[in-house]
Amino acid sequence: MKWGTRVTALAAASVVGGLGFAGAAEAVGPPVYTKYDVNGTTHVAKPGADVTLGPGVAELFTNIGSYSFYGTVKLPPATITRAVPGVGTVSGKVTLGPGDVTGQAFGGFTATAKWPVKVSDVTVNGAPYDVGPACGTAEPVTTEITSADWQLDKGGRLTSTYPIGAFANCGTATALVNSAVPGPGNTLALDFTWPAA
Repeated sequence: MKWGTRVTALAAASVVGGLGFAGAAEAVGPPVYTKYDVNGTTHVAKPGADVTLGPGVAELFTNIGSYSFYGTVKLPPATITRAVPGVGTVSGKVTLGPGDVTGQAFGGFTATAKWPVKVSDVTVNGAPYDVGPACGTAEPVTTEITSADWQLDKGGRLTSTYPIGAFANCGTATALVNSAVPGPGNTLALDFTWPAA
């Protein structure tokens, strides 16, 4: 989308939002494409691990008027290293996503993102441990996301508390991974920043 078209769409969004309609309006024109830089953290409750996420990129398409949106969030792999009782020091790369996100930003911000989670490059006490190419959650992780400060032309902080389900296809490490990672009470915080670099 050309810059002038985007500015016009954002102006329309401001007018529609500023009128204080009781409900979302119908979509006005084609979706507005917006690209954000993404950085954040997730806390994985079971091992008590805090993981830095990013720098990544989010690409969203917002229907002006209805303020519904969809898009993807792409983050680079993150390394987690933890001491596992009875095993030793376990390290591995965790790739979250790409995440498919859909949501609504009218009268508040709510979204659902589904993230395939993959594990690779695992070592145990420094020695490589083969988990195969398909080690990951059996089902994508679902995060229900909210934001208190979201603006289409600025971004905002997105937060979620979410469960991690069981892992599969990790070979002989499947039981080890499932004893150390899955469970409820994990938290996610992602800062979306516009314009993207």
